[in-house]
Parts: sequence; C-alpha cells; structure tokens
Amino acid sequence: MKAERCVICGEIIPEGLQVCKNCMEDGAGKDEAEELRDIADVLSITANTDSNIKRSMEAILRIADRLERKK
Repeated sequence: MKAERCVICGEIIPEGLQVCKNCMEDGAGKDEAEELRDIADVLSITANTDSNIKRSMEAILRIADRLERKK
C-alpha cells in the first residue's frame, strides 16, 4: 500500500490528512485550505440565482489571484 504524503513537503503522514504537522504549524496549509473553501463555493452552484453565480465567480477570481501570487 502506498503511504500518504503531505501535499506541500512530501513527508509521510497519517491516512486521511493532506498536510503534515510541520507544514500545518508553519501555516503553509492555509492557502490550500482557502482554495478548497473557494472550490467548495464554486461547486455549490445548484440554482440559477444571481447571488450564487456572483459568489462562485468571486471564488474563482480569489483562486486565480492566489495561484498567480505563487508563481
């Protein structure tokens, strides 16, 4: 069975986690958590309402801004 690894540093971590304890303490996982929340907002479009569409577009733009800053 393949070991789970931290998505940031690659260290082996317990099953079910995405980020190791060290990266979490360093705050490195904060941006990834924000991106996941924004993706959840985007995926929450279930009706054709203006507020859902606006909220989802704002979430997409926040993700894009963070990705540009990482370059």
